[in-house]
Amino acid sequence: MPPPRTKEGGDPRGRHWDPGEEEAPEKWDWNCPETRRLFEDAFFRDEDYIRQGSEECQKFWAFFERLQRFQSLKATSKREKDPVCRKHSVPALADLPRTYDPRYRINLSVLGPDTRGSRGLGRQPPERVAEFRRALLHYLDFGQKQAFGRLAKLQQGRAGLPIAQYGNRILQTLKAHQVVVVAGDTGCGKSTQVPQYLLAAGFSHVACTQPRRIACISLAKRVSFESLSQYGSQVVYQPQETEPAASKSGRLDPRPFLRVLEAIDSKYPPEERGDVLVFLSGMAEISSVLEAAQTYAGRTQRWVVLPLHSTLSVADQDKVFDVAPPGVRKCILSTNIAETSVTIDGIRFVVDSGKVKEMGYDPQAKLQRLQEFWISQASAEQRKGRAGRTGPGVCFRLYAESDYDAFAPYPVPEIRRVALDALVLQMKSMNVGDPRTFPFIEPPPPASLETAILYLRDQGALDSSEALTPIGSLLAQLPVDVVIGKMLILGSMFHLAEPVLTIAAALSVQSPFTRSAQSHPECAVARRPLESDQGDPFTLFNVFNAWLQVKSERSRNSRKWCRQRGIEEHRLYEMANLRRQFKELLEDHGLLARAQAATPGDSYRRLQERRERRALYHLKRQHEEGGGRRRKVLRLQGDLDGGSSDEDRGPGDSVDIQDVKFQLRHSLDQLQAATSSAQDLTRDQMALLKLVLGRGLYPQLAVPDPFNSSRKDSDQMFHTQSQQGTVLHPTCIFASSPEALHPQERKAGAGQASRDDKDKMSSKHQLLAFVSLLETNKPYLVNCVRVPALQSLLLFSRSLDTNGDCSRLVADGWLELQLAESESAVRLLAASVRLRAHWESALDRQLAREAQRRWPEVDQEEAAAPVDHKEVADLSRDLLQFAASKVPYSLRRLTGLEVQNLYVGPQTITTAPSLPGLFGSSPLSPHPTKGGYAVTDFLTYNCLASDTDLYSDCLRTFWTCPHCGLHMPLTPLERMAHENTCPEAPQDSPPGAEKATPEPLPKVSALQRPYHCEVCGEDFLFTPTDVLRHRGRHL
Repeated sequence: MPPPRTKEGGDPRGRHWDPGEEEAPEKWDWNCPETRRLFEDAFFRDEDYIRQGSEECQKFWAFFERLQRFQSLKATSKREKDPVCRKHSVPALADLPRTYDPRYRINLSVLGPDTRGSRGLGRQPPERVAEFRRALLHYLDFGQKQAFGRLAKLQQGRAGLPIAQYGNRILQTLKAHQVVVVAGDTGCGKSTQVPQYLLAAGFSHVACTQPRRIACISLAKRVSFESLSQYGSQVVYQPQETEPAASKSGRLDPRPFLRVLEAIDSKYPPEERGDVLVFLSGMAEISSVLEAAQTYAGRTQRWVVLPLHSTLSVADQDKVFDVAPPGVRKCILSTNIAETSVTIDGIRFVVDSGKVKEMGYDPQAKLQRLQEFWISQASAEQRKGRAGRTGPGVCFRLYAESDYDAFAPYPVPEIRRVALDALVLQMKSMNVGDPRTFPFIEPPPPASLETAILYLRDQGALDSSEALTPIGSLLAQLPVDVVIGKMLILGSMFHLAEPVLTIAAALSVQSPFTRSAQSHPECAVARRPLESDQGDPFTLFNVFNAWLQVKSERSRNSRKWCRQRGIEEHRLYEMANLRRQFKELLEDHGLLARAQAATPGDSYRRLQERRERRALYHLKRQHEEGGGRRRKVLRLQGDLDGGSSDEDRGPGDSVDIQDVKFQLRHSLDQLQAATSSAQDLTRDQMALLKLVLGRGLYPQLAVPDPFNSSRKDSDQMFHTQSQQGTVLHPTCIFASSPEALHPQERKAGAGQASRDDKDKMSSKHQLLAFVSLLETNKPYLVNCVRVPALQSLLLFSRSLDTNGDCSRLVADGWLELQLAESESAVRLLAASVRLRAHWESALDRQLAREAQRRWPEVDQEEAAAPVDHKEVADLSRDLLQFAASKVPYSLRRLTGLEVQNLYVGPQTITTAPSLPGLFGSSPLSPHPTKGGYAVTDFLTYNCLASDTDLYSDCLRTFWTCPHCGLHMPLTPLERMAHENTCPEAPQDSPPGAEKATPEPLPKVSALQRPYHCEVCGEDFLFTPTDVLRHRGRHL
């Protein structure tokens, strides 16, 4: 409807309103869409408090209509009593004054447009504009009055908390002491109030850690709510998922829990509100009670049963905060996640099973173990305290009082049941001394400390003297796990940062694959194209890249895409956020060049991008103004789906706020370009990436059992150095496709495996590098990638031992490699020594250069030589050639008896053989414990004890050198030594061959032993035949 016409019926367009003219009230209509649009265009712009089309705009018009009705009624009543009204009098609304008084404004004013220059609004009656402005001011004042009413109520509640009387004392103590410990009972306000005290006192950065994601989110929302978002976007949260998967155990009897529900139904009428919180030990127990409780709820129609544990999707976890319909109670089946991590309003009854499953660390087996225990007395009181937080409550304990008396007073401190790798690394970087003698408040087990130190040495973070190495110093600065940090550093060195960033982020969050997908074959079929036979990290890599591709196609729904494949999209958002954080860490430490700013493009493109971002900010602001996720009313359903929330959505609920935040935080085009280039990996890049992952995950390796070829998929068995009989996690790609781990030389129709399979010669033997070892009802390998066995052990092992002709190798004292040809064995061993030295040198120089760049004020003994692109390219080429070598060998795990009798032992004669050109210029020295000769810090030559060494001297055969014509009987080792030092050999030696100056060729044999001649007084390395010859010279 257009603006009102004059009495003569003329069109007012083209002329301004004459103040002297009287309007016809019956002609004016505030409900006209055109009129409302004109006022919204003028007063509700993007930069204004109320935005056009927002939920706040709709609330204003509803308020305006009530105001008009109220004013009309008051005006009629007043006109009957007093026909003469003041011209500018406005009837009172609620507790607002009769006449608008600027003194009642609370930090608000309406900077309306200039009506003379406003399009359309300048032709409206000034009295109507003034009326609208007064109504808007009333609405804003009314809204702020409500907000401050809530604030007053919140302040009263905060002032009533036990911690309120200690606020100033905490701040004063913090000024005098660097560390302050605040201890208090549950609900005293430690987590919610202390951060607000610190922010109000002027602290600019306050971090509050929580044990679980859901607790982190709820705490951030609570602090933001209590402060009425006065800190704006400064109140944020960043979850880091480290929660273990729940274990499977014997089925729990649900009948005691059902009897509690029946007792509540019989004793308390439905109109008395009060929900039930049941504490169970794990997900298997929750599933058992859930099935029975849902059946009971379906029969009585008085309960909505909801599970709560860490493996649920975010949407399912949030359902516990919704409200039940009238006359219906919520029954929440939870792990100890609801004990301290999250508070659920409306809980009146608590049912305590007395059990808990906690993650412990076994330093001997080097695995995480999830076990069920009785809770402590402190935990029992904590659970009891969850009942009746807002009123009288009841706690049902399903155990005897004698059991309670036998409980430990307090839970086991976390420092005594977790791995201490990160702690020891930080202590080393802070120079606080030996962790073994540090005065801990609660000392950890000595075995855990020793295991952590040994692990860091194996990872290369500590040297033999337990001092930080260059890579260890950098790992201590990166706030990530040691394994993830190594991957990031090595990936940036070989220009594989983009794929490594994605894989590192994927391995740092909880698995995105939902458990519900295991019971839906269509999800497995839809997900199969994304699976990689290289391992779980590459499958996650494919899932993330495919998800980004879907999000880049505006017409496709990423949530639907994830749901069809049994993928939790929230985990992918977490991957994207972590990927960005990891990238910024590498850029800050100089390991990755900062991304160049995107090309601005033409003006139309820039304008379009600004409009898109403005629209996204508008959606985000609209979501925040609506209070985020509003509590919904749960519904009863006959199909027992756990009581999902009502799907009726309001205007703001259709917005995927996670997607909005994702688009605001990330440049989708840049992210897709980076991942697309990483997705199109060449075969060489894939092989190099597997070497990077293998070195990052070392020493977490597992060898397949030799009889796996005769086992079914679910019975595939693997052995680690410290744990035998491990199996693949059900979510592992190799659990459903184990054929990818079997050597290709084996025939599918070979029938049953035999004992000879242990010594099967193949060039395709593989090991599994895994991220973690988790034991629930079985020890599981989690997140595995397959790597070539021989090449990985030669490049990564901290200890390599050989026999005389190097045809037998033992890696790290537990894996034996038997090569068919000793000549090939020596060549590979020599190449690995050279490659490892080159790799370590390049890595140390790169890290030293970055350390000099970041801390130029620190005195450096000498400037590190730069690592140029050509050197990295040459090293990459040599590593790929080494990884592609095809040498038949056998692989097996040594038995305990074989490990005890592995070495020849120390020798009394210190004479060392000369092996020119084989191991470079490394000097040989007798090993003090193993025997044999130490070539490098990881390689010990000729220290393995074996009966076959007695016959190795018989391997000499006549051989003619193709270069100098030398013709004599030589062992394969002596032949290799001569080839590397022959003066007639061509100068352009093949890759992997070490250039060396010619030296006299000694006679080397595995049978040689130190011999001291009593006649001439000299020391020799002689075989028994050489001893007889030498003695004959003195006769």
